[in-house]
Amino acid sequence: MRINCLTSYIRARWPLAAVLVYAFIGLVLRLCTSINILPPCLWTALFHHHCPGCGLTRACICLLQGHVAEAWHTNPLIFPAIVIIIYALIADYMKFCRNFATENDNRSNNEAQ
Repeated sequence: MRINCLTSYIRARWPLAAVLVYAFIGLVLRLCTSINILPPCLWTALFHHHCPGCGLTRACICLLQGHVAEAWHTNPLIFPAIVIIIYALIADYMKFCRNFATENDNRSNNEAQ
């Protein structure tokens, strides 16, 4: 049941899955090599001032390397951002699975009748 729910979730949310895979590959490439495929900050490019999100990628890389203090120094928003993103993903997945289970139960009941 969970496998069907996960594959259905990925199919239904394929743009989100594509962005997450791209971000993961970009972070791994930047962490392991000097290759940077992540997009630059559009706000900084347009207005020549850093936005509140500038430095989140560097802070995430610092966290992945185990440098918590350096991540905080780079951008303190990394900690609430990670919590919010993880919460939003889990909540969306759980809601999707509840609806998926309800739809499957309804289909089973309709087929039985």
